[in-house]
Parts: sequence; C-alpha cells; structure tokens
Amino acid sequence: MNILITGGGCEEPIDDVRSVCNFSTGKTSSLIADCLVKAGHNVICLSGYRAIKSKNCIVHTFRTFEDLKLMLEQILSQNEFDAVIHAAAVSDYSPDFVTIDGKNYPAGSINKIPSGKTFSVTMKQNPKLIESVKRLSKKNCILIGFKLTDRFSDGEKFDAVRKVFYGKNQEINADSPDFVVLNDKSEITESVHPCTVFDRTLSKVFECSSVCSLSDGLLKLIEKRTEV
Repeated sequence: MNILITGGGCEEPIDDVRSVCNFSTGKTSSLIADCLVKAGHNVICLSGYRAIKSKNCIVHTFRTFEDLKLMLEQILSQNEFDAVIHAAAVSDYSPDFVTIDGKNYPAGSINKIPSGKTFSVTMKQNPKLIESVKRLSKKNCILIGFKLTDRFSDGEKFDAVRKVFYGKNQEINADSPDFVVLNDKSEITESVHPCTVFDRTLSKVFECSSVCSLSDGLLKLIEKRTEV
C-alpha cells in the first residue's frame, strides 16, 4: 500500500529571527512510519523542520502552515494513497501582522525587532487541513486524524474527538476522517503513550499503551478497509 504520513509541528514567523511554534517532536509519526515500512508498505512523510524524521522512507520537510498546505495539495494531486495518517501538529493560528510603535507590518516580512521595543502580534485563524485531504486525494483514501488533549475529563475528550469528525459543518460528511486517534498529554510518559482510536460512530475501536501497538493497530485497520 501507499501511505502518506504528516508529523511534527509548524513554525510561524514573527520577524526574521522569532516564530510561534509548538512542542511537537514528530516522534509518533516517525515510529508509525518505521512500523509501516517494516511491514512492507510504501511510505512518504511530510515532517516539520525540527521534527524527528524516519530514516526508512521518503521525507519532505515543511516549516510553516502554508508550506504544509501547499505540500499536501501537490503530493495528493500527484500520487494515489491508500491511507493518509495526519499526525502533524498544525498551527491553528498564524501571526497576521506585527504592530510596532503604532505601525503594522506583515508578519515574517521584517528584520529582527530591536531589543527594548514594545510590539504586539495579531493572529489569524488557519483552516483545518484535515478537512481538505479527501477532497484533494486522487484516490478514496482512508484518513486517520489525531487529537491531543491535556488534562481533559472523559467528557471533554469525547467532545474534542467529536469536533475532529464533525468539523465546521457539525456533521459527518465525505471529508471527515475515518478514524481519530486520541491521546492526552498528561498521560504520556517516557515509558507509556496511551491512545484511544475512535471511528465515525464515535465508538472506541481499540485502546493501546504505546506508539508501537498503535502502529500495529492502525495497520490492521488500514489493511482491513483496503480489502473491502
């Protein structure tokens, strides 16, 4: 099978030395990629600039939200993937403009803001890239999304997963993912990485305690769906 995986985080520039980013390491997507390659599948990864990268497959590097957006558009239009595993920590917001001494500048277009200057950054909301994957895909691919929460109650976790499936239209549609992987930051340690996988009915498909077991479970789901 041909499988596309995204991983790592975006960096959104403020000036030419500062950026807004997140702490995603890309470790999960890298381990999943290695597992799928070991199982004999063709894997392409789109990985954040600072992310841990698989050494066993083709890797394309992105830095910003726009980089990843354009990369997805291009690679999905040129290749047929049986599955897309969208694990990247995509920026929900990007700097729009920077205000210095009452004057606005497009974010990322200015030199280093001098020390001592007071400035503000106005953010803009980015669209959800996962909602465009199936629409852009040349093939009716299996789409797997990820949702990271932090110290959420069970009810809050369920609502967060529901939002990934339902999107802005508040209903399941052709662009919705087939599965969503939930993990909560507060439960992840060096030795365990608990995950719960949900399907479109919001039912639990399986639970696991490590990325390796998650990889095996996702592989079984993909293989089962592609056999139908």
